[in-house]
Amino acid sequence: MTTITTTGLTQKVLDSRPPHPPVAEIVEVQDRAAFADPAKTSLLSAATKVRHLTPYIGTELVGVQLSTLTPAQKDELALLAAERGVVFFRDQDITIDQQYELTTHFGIQDRDPNQVDPRHVTILGHDYDIRQPGSFGAEYHSDHSFEINPPAYTLLRLVRTPDFGGDTMFTSQTALYDKLSPAFQKLVEGIKGVHSSEVKEGYTSSVNRGVQPFRGPVRREHPLVRTHPVTRLKSLFYNPAFVTALSGIKGQEGIHTLNFLREHLHAADDLTVRWKWENSSVAFWDNRVVVHRAIPGGYNAEEREGKRTAVFGEKPFFDPNSESLSEQKARGRGAIYVAPSWASRFATQRRGGSRDAETYAKQRNSICLQPGPITPSQSLQQYPADAVRDLSHLPGVTYPIT
Repeated sequence: MTTITTTGLTQKVLDSRPPHPPVAEIVEVQDRAAFADPAKTSLLSAATKVRHLTPYIGTELVGVQLSTLTPAQKDELALLAAERGVVFFRDQDITIDQQYELTTHFGIQDRDPNQVDPRHVTILGHDYDIRQPGSFGAEYHSDHSFEINPPAYTLLRLVRTPDFGGDTMFTSQTALYDKLSPAFQKLVEGIKGVHSSEVKEGYTSSVNRGVQPFRGPVRREHPLVRTHPVTRLKSLFYNPAFVTALSGIKGQEGIHTLNFLREHLHAADDLTVRWKWENSSVAFWDNRVVVHRAIPGGYNAEEREGKRTAVFGEKPFFDPNSESLSEQKARGRGAIYVAPSWASRFATQRRGGSRDAETYAKQRNSICLQPGPITPSQSLQQYPADAVRDLSHLPGVTYPIT
């Protein structure tokens, strides 16, 4: 019998030996948003209605089927998500294979350490009590922020939903940073967050449930303020689920700063959109600039099931020459969903949709999508080919509500 401690650190966890090492850094990252028409004409013209749900975050595209998107429309979807945080769709006819294929357009698939099916993670409802500590799915989080290359884009499709309840809230971290005072902005720009997968609903919880993750727990430091490689906007990169400490300031300073950031996040009703799920509805979000949380309880958790796919992004970085949302607006760029002016030049260069490695390397270096040059010969780090086979004997792994 396994005795669960308050930390979850049981003998079972101590004896656990994951079969695979941590994922190596992916250096060459093609953000498809950088290849999009800044006006997003192809995507937006396909919609019967475009609904911007709040001033800061959330756009619903009515009448668009994800299963029929062209490559250009997919790129524009990535840019729209980068600018608006999250894009919503209803009444989608997309299958799991089509969802997986769509996701691969945006990059290399991120796989959860517990993920059995190589195509997706199954998300189930959970009757959390948000007033109890450790209610992971009910707390704001950014998917897998502890990875060296945290996900850039996430797609969640609900296949079963209750009549009421199970909504998801998304909050703009771009706007959260922008609402800080200039003095506090400067403070957090010099701090790093410690992101850990050792949290209660992470590695230790999986092992104690009898599921052996194929990768061990990781703890990584990322900038507390990061720069988006395409919009060039600054945003907080904080979430109370995985950020367990701060690096660069003293202990008590870190504790109080973390407490403030959590309060700042939970008080941001004006920077938040709440999505009411229906069967076959989809949310596609930029995981770098939003956090999300479930609204738990009050419904039959067994009636909620979703399929989630995600892709790795760049290693988080901070460029001091990037802008806040207010600074961009002061230059006359308008609302957050208006593309930055530099994107027009790149889009003109990219007309024709070539994904040639040499062409991409030259163009990406010319506009500095992220620090450091790349070469066409750089290869992408893949998961071990036997990662799925090693886990094929395990029962289907399900995940808390998202």
